[in-house]
Amino acid sequence: MTDPQTESAVGDHWITDWEFSERYPVYTRANAGEVLPDPSSPLNVTLVWNKGLNIGWREGYTKHLGTHLPEEIDETMPEIIGNFGGYHYTNFSMTELNGARLPGLTVPVWNSLWVGDHPELPEYTPKPGDENAELTAGLAEKSAWALTTTEYPEAEEAKRRADRAREERPDLGSLSDRDLVDHARSFVDDLIFCYGYHPVTTTLSTMGPAVAGALLESIGESDKLGILLSGLGGVDSAAPSFAMWKLGRLAAGSEALTAIFESGLSTALEAIETSDEDDVKTFRTEFDDFLYKYGSRAPNEWDIRSDSWETNPVLALLAINGMRLSPDDADPERILQRNREKRIALTAELADKMPDDATRQSFLDAAGSITRFMPWRERTKTACVKVMGEMRAALYELGHRMVEAGVMDDHHDITMLLDDELDAFVDDPKSFSGTIAERRVQYQALFDLQPPFFLFEPLPLSEWPRRTEHKVAPAIPGDVLAGVGGAPGVVRGRARIMHDPYDAGQLEEGDILVAPQTDPAWTPLFVFAGGVVVNVGATITHSSIVCRELGIPCAVSVQDATARIPDGAMIEVDGNTGTVTIL
Repeated sequence: MTDPQTESAVGDHWITDWEFSERYPVYTRANAGEVLPDPSSPLNVTLVWNKGLNIGWREGYTKHLGTHLPEEIDETMPEIIGNFGGYHYTNFSMTELNGARLPGLTVPVWNSLWVGDHPELPEYTPKPGDENAELTAGLAEKSAWALTTTEYPEAEEAKRRADRAREERPDLGSLSDRDLVDHARSFVDDLIFCYGYHPVTTTLSTMGPAVAGALLESIGESDKLGILLSGLGGVDSAAPSFAMWKLGRLAAGSEALTAIFESGLSTALEAIETSDEDDVKTFRTEFDDFLYKYGSRAPNEWDIRSDSWETNPVLALLAINGMRLSPDDADPERILQRNREKRIALTAELADKMPDDATRQSFLDAAGSITRFMPWRERTKTACVKVMGEMRAALYELGHRMVEAGVMDDHHDITMLLDDELDAFVDDPKSFSGTIAERRVQYQALFDLQPPFFLFEPLPLSEWPRRTEHKVAPAIPGDVLAGVGGAPGVVRGRARIMHDPYDAGQLEEGDILVAPQTDPAWTPLFVFAGGVVVNVGATITHSSIVCRELGIPCAVSVQDATARIPDGAMIEVDGNTGTVTIL
């Protein structure tokens, strides 16, 4: 039964709800649920997404990639995404045009690449204008380029802009309230640029796997594709794990640091900051450097409301502590090197099995493209997150000031405002106190909603299911849950159901992490997990890419895995087939 108090707080609509598109009427949480698993805060929707990232997405489709015509996507509110009840949705209907227009792909194949296997996946019905010979010809040239290019300067420029934003951070404490707002808004252009190339790297990262997969199937070796997607190197979202591993080894080799970690993480940060021990001082210096480089990463990092590793370092220490307890052979760099050597050897072996020189070269081109575009995809994404980290820092500074002034109780609540309210708020903050408090109650009520995986028509929020109402039968020994193979390998271990990476304390070496979705903040936990199972996802989503990089079996798109798999149950994960067996 729906809680009437919650229903009253939510109502039928939320203040950031989009208009439902008539032209592109199907929306999905696929991939969007990984990007923003929780309701997105009002300021995040109206500033970061509506004015920054989504505008960049449109530029990516219409200018840089060429999958869509400018007149097919609205200039100010591009229908590429939607936001309903605070939940981020991808416009499924619009992305189907990618499958209709990209050479060598079909809409069903495209849908399976990024949505995976879902029982509600709608059957594609061709519509006039879906196919466009001129765009397809241009995309054929772009795809051919993607299979052979060794450089993508735009991805490097995105990284340069993000690094510059961090390097040039001013003393935020010396800025006026209005300057802080202006500083946060000043990064919108960088967001547009960086995200403008993310659809390019994301889309073109499918070219290599598609061509290589087809050629492997022709010689009866289709099961080898997962290995070709592993051990790539240069994946930015995996880099924090390598840095954390070194910090974990430093802690493991120090009596002083071991004592600090074993005394409890709640006091670890203060103990590290105040210790005079040389080992601890070295750790503190290295940890500060880690936070400078990677501190923008966060659980639910695509929302500026969420704390990052910089603003709340406890999550980073949790992962470092897990790596401190891991055996030396769990070193992710050693695993990466083994996977790289295995991939290189297998690539040469499979190339020799191709029927002629032309096919052999096509296969080698595809295999090479995989090693470049997968990392470039993560690079453009990481650049956006780092830029958002600078917006978060400025707005948190303003939020802390407002807490001191008695305007709000929690500095995070600065994100309860809409972007077009910020100027009036700076002029008279206390006049917004009631609005902020009321919105926070309404916003928190959104967390009880269970967002439908697909939306086929406008659905009042009062008709959305509640999380407390979502019941599924638990799996029992012998049950096999079907999903999609995300990273190759087979592993057995104890299932640990985790809905938040801050629950990492319950995850032990070799356990299998079972999560609703993962973003890069979960990545360090993969290092000491035996395997990963995710409710949603596909071959090219984040959890799959990073697990392949770290050599960990992964099954994605295992529907209701977190609800069906009992916590503590022994399970077997087959990352080749995507199946999970309850033992």
